[in-house]
Amino acid sequence: MATVTRWFWVRHAPVINPDHIVYGASDMPVDVSETHMFAPAARALPRGDDVVWLTSTAGRTHKTRDAIIREGYPQIQSTEDARFAEQGLGDWEGLTWDEALPGGEQHPFWHTTAEYRPPQGESFIDVIERVQQGVLDWTQKHRGRDIVCVAHGGVIRAMTAIAMELSPDKALSVGVDNCSISRFDWVEYGPDESKQAWRTGYVNLSPRKPWGFANGAALDDHERG
Repeated sequence: MATVTRWFWVRHAPVINPDHIVYGASDMPVDVSETHMFAPAARALPRGDDVVWLTSTAGRTHKTRDAIIREGYPQIQSTEDARFAEQGLGDWEGLTWDEALPGGEQHPFWHTTAEYRPPQGESFIDVIERVQQGVLDWTQKHRGRDIVCVAHGGVIRAMTAIAMELSPDKALSVGVDNCSISRFDWVEYGPDESKQAWRTGYVNLSPRKPWGFANGAALDDHERG
């Protein structure tokens, strides 16, 4: 027998940012007008009274959650957790990227290396550490249940690093589309369930791609161990 706690991570809707400013953990408006971006998640995410819903403290995750509900997901109560906020970029926030990094980008898939901490901000490694603590706490509190968390690209990359044991710099290469779903299962197994491991269900299942979940119903509801 095994006890499985399934985590479903949803990245928020596209940010409206015509001036291409650095926003990091700052709140920004999002475009929730494209209903086809949210209807697949409304069909695919697990349902039931025992499903736990979380968001970060950012309004863009709240608006994404609400858009999913408008497309047919049952009304739910959700809880904010600041540990699932996007990477704080400190003094860079509000600048353009050219102003923040006049010397150019430092990583092929992100603007800085994983260990670099912007002035008054945090590194991607810092994000991994706080996400890991948040996931541990919620998993212990709701062991064996489904947990849906509407969060951010950096947070979901951090979760991928944790579950797949990727180096922080390697995790920055993971693609996370807006409104995509990624699933990771915490499995406790063995005769007394003393053995524990992460199992990756899928990463970046995107409504924008034909091989995504746009035509699917609830995903993997039968998988429990």
